[in-house]
Amino acid sequence: METAVPQVRADVTVRRLFADDHDAVRRLHERLDEHDQYMRFFAVRPAHLAELAESLCRQDPAHYALGAFVGDTLVGVANYVSLDADADADAAPSVVEFALVVDHAYRMHGIGTALLTRLVQHARACGIEQMRAEVLTENASVLALIRDQGWGSALRRDGDEMHLDIDVGES
Repeated sequence: METAVPQVRADVTVRRLFADDHDAVRRLHERLDEHDQYMRFFAVRPAHLAELAESLCRQDPAHYALGAFVGDTLVGVANYVSLDADADADAAPSVVEFALVVDHAYRMHGIGTALLTRLVQHARACGIEQMRAEVLTENASVLALIRDQGWGSALRRDGDEMHLDIDVGES
């Protein structure tokens, strides 16, 4: 069963991130307040935002990232990275870890849902079998998004974190 891509604000464009988006990715992460930084990174903002931006804009089978833009402003990112240590560099991985962040000012407009839905669709089309994520138990908005996707039963608690393992190979 194919998951429909939700309707988002008319002024939002969702597309793959490219090397030219490096500065926009860095600026998005710089705009995050302390709370949002903690929800995304489980700590204060990483010291090396340039390296983070570079990794999010990397284009190879082991990395994929989508951005949501309002005009020229990046307001959200969903990405995955391979967890297959022995994977062939030219082949799609079988297991990936994914992450999501939406600028606080643009939440509750379907942007996170659209990004995550399209990320899963891309992973499935590439032959990825499993996607994983870690979410802080206090991150109510992301946990609600996960439950809205029908993945609530795939969550398991470990202290202050929730672990999510979803099979995407078939739907």
